[in-house]
Amino acid sequence: MGIIKNTLYHISNKRLLPLFKNQFLFPYYHIVRDNKVAHIENLYPYKNTIQFKNDLEVLLKNYTPINPDDLIQHKSQKNTFLISFDDGLEEIYSVVYPILKEKGLSAIFFINPVYVDNNIGLYKHYISIIISHLKQRNFDKNLLDKISKIFYINYETTGDFISKFKNIPYSERNKINDIFHILNFDIEAYLKEQKPYVSKVQIQEMMNDGFFFGGHTMTHPPLNKLSVEEQKTEIIGSIEWLKLNFGISYSLFAFPFSDKNISRKLLNELFQYDQNILLFGNSGLKKDIDNRIIQRVSFENPTKQIQKHIVTENLYKCFNQITGKYQIKRK
Repeated sequence: MGIIKNTLYHISNKRLLPLFKNQFLFPYYHIVRDNKVAHIENLYPYKNTIQFKNDLEVLLKNYTPINPDDLIQHKSQKNTFLISFDDGLEEIYSVVYPILKEKGLSAIFFINPVYVDNNIGLYKHYISIIISHLKQRNFDKNLLDKISKIFYINYETTGDFISKFKNIPYSERNKINDIFHILNFDIEAYLKEQKPYVSKVQIQEMMNDGFFFGGHTMTHPPLNKLSVEEQKTEIIGSIEWLKLNFGISYSLFAFPFSDKNISRKLLNELFQYDQNILLFGNSGLKKDIDNRIIQRVSFENPTKQIQKHIVTENLYKCFNQITGKYQIKRK
């Protein structure tokens, strides 16, 4: 949350929640887990199973769950919610799927096909793994210097190194394998043992149980670093992979990182690919240029109480309406 949202959160009151029921609510997460895991722990905090179950109880008490198929068929009504998860992490199968199934809820899971079955991993996850490994070695300065030399990082403190290493350019992601060599770290063994991502078998089981899947690009790049043609290849490729491997007919897609710089040209070409495609952003309670673009709200932060979080998002929506930022503009 930014400064304004944080201020609104502190002054918000969960008792105001009944005022904000007449809306569509699309919460999204990446992972639910009760302990730390190396490929995520240095990227963002996340909720445990108790917190996630509490989120569901609050949502079920105040909103009506809808099935993704209702959304696809345009049968959804206000005062409803639909949960989604990004990145296709293994916990959507081992943790989230059983919880949702027990409560009779469905969801949409957005995946990156390249990482399914755990043959390779996302570069951001590799960065987190490396930081965790360095932590175990007390951030040995000799190792930090070797890594800094590869990425041309100038750092003064360990914290400074971590901050800059976490933000290495997407274009330099291939150098990460050099770091594993320096650390004598077997990333293939990590992927085989930890299995960070879902498998095709798990996806099929969840689909058979009424859960929906969508694309999230093939490799999870920051799309603003790619040309429109490259963006389209990544996006449509991930959707077509699902159709080819699982025989689905629908087209669902969630933008990785952010949808803020997505152009009208790209959107128009995606609508030409499939006029019924549904696209999911992460810009909160805002109105986009087309009703086929659905904006979601992240409920992942474990320090935020969900009732106050929902109130905050609605107060921020009012703020955006007043300041003219409620309507998303696409160039």
